[in-house]
Amino acid sequence: MFCSKCGTKNESGAKFCEKCGNKLEDIIKPNYSKNKKINNIKAKAKELPKKAKIGIISAIVIIIAAIIALVILLNNPVKKVENYLASYYNNYTENYGNEELVKIGDILKANKDKKDTLESISSQINKTINNWVKNFNKSYKDEEELDKEYQKVSGILDEIENYFNGLEYVLTYEDYYNYYKEIHDLNTSKENYFKAVEASDDYDKYNYYKEVIESDTYYEEAEKFLNDYLKDEISDLQTKVKELTNFNEDIKTEEKLNAYIEVIEYLEENQYKNKIDLSTNKEYLALYQDATSKIVEYTKSYAEELNTNLKTNDIMDMIDNSLDVLDYDSDEYNELEELKDSYEEKLPDSLTSKYIVSSSSGTNDSSYRITINDQEYDSYVSFSFKGETVSRVYRLNNEYKTFKATIVRGPDWDSDFSGEIVIYGDDKELYRSGEITKTGELNSEISIDVTDVDDLRIEFVTESEPDGWANFYIYLVEPYLYK
Repeated sequence: MFCSKCGTKNESGAKFCEKCGNKLEDIIKPNYSKNKKINNIKAKAKELPKKAKIGIISAIVIIIAAIIALVILLNNPVKKVENYLASYYNNYTENYGNEELVKIGDILKANKDKKDTLESISSQINKTINNWVKNFNKSYKDEEELDKEYQKVSGILDEIENYFNGLEYVLTYEDYYNYYKEIHDLNTSKENYFKAVEASDDYDKYNYYKEVIESDTYYEEAEKFLNDYLKDEISDLQTKVKELTNFNEDIKTEEKLNAYIEVIEYLEENQYKNKIDLSTNKEYLALYQDATSKIVEYTKSYAEELNTNLKTNDIMDMIDNSLDVLDYDSDEYNELEELKDSYEEKLPDSLTSKYIVSSSSGTNDSSYRITINDQEYDSYVSFSFKGETVSRVYRLNNEYKTFKATIVRGPDWDSDFSGEIVIYGDDKELYRSGEITKTGELNSEISIDVTDVDDLRIEFVTESEPDGWANFYIYLVEPYLYK
């Protein structure tokens, strides 16, 4: 054995060099058989096709990348929060510790300056809690199982909210309230479902099933019972509504509107059957909603028809009639209110509100309502039979384009009386009614152009005169001026 330091030959098995004292080490002989295997592997590798070599290298790269991705994923704060929440939910009992919540808090502290990370964590927390709520909304074998799950989910929410005290990136109070309310409402709904199942009286069953909310997994079953229970009552309503709205082809818009107003009134009068409020039933609601939609549709159409004849006051009355049968806070009510506002801007002025330039004895006007021949009108100008022409002159100041009124014969006319209405605009004749008698045919509607008219003079031309103190009148009712 030779010394590696001084080269002196020493006896075999010596520990130290006899000349320089250097520690001697055994020289390991090469393993020629092992080297031979390695050389064989290298040789075989050289013999592999190029594509095979690329495939092996790619596989190695993929494995390395997967390992790196796994390491990154396991250290991702969002993933860690998700895992802690899952562990918290799966292991939670009434006296369960809050180790996972502490870890989540530590993650938030470690990322306090990283807004994007905190927002991602917040999104994941909300997603996870939302899944808890969805998982709660399932079927249960009995109330005991339901209560157990409710206590767990609501308890977890309470613990999280209390621990983080509304921290923005975990669970704000608003989010907590919304989740808690959703779970609470579902729990109450499911409790009512079980009460309905256990109830022996169908009326009690109905009332419990009615409290099962639409988002509940039991809703379809509850709704089926409700519909079957009210099947006959709803069928009667549907038959009556069909009867009221079975229109002929030539029916007028006004008649259609009145029919659907009658439908609403009928549905409301028959809302209760056998102590049950039908208005929560979807078939009843469908009938009611269809009727309200039709009322809006026909009110608008009829308003357009009336507007062609400038009957704005009639439009206002018609809209009011429609509003009377609609729910005050409904979209349909608001839509017709807007329609009414648009027509209010087009309302005419009454001739009775204008300045009177001159008036002869035997004429009068009023903006108060009057009933003539059992028909009510909201304003009028009247002319009496005095055996001579009587007139009334109003100042328009060139402000209007159209004058409209209706001629109405007063009651108890003498059969021998006759007269004629003549209207002038600044001394130019604009209208002549022709002879008016007690029974003769009368074209009662007046509609004349008063553009650029300053003074409007209305004459009642007659030679008839009553005996004694009797007064007989001719009226121009609802005399309106349109700009």
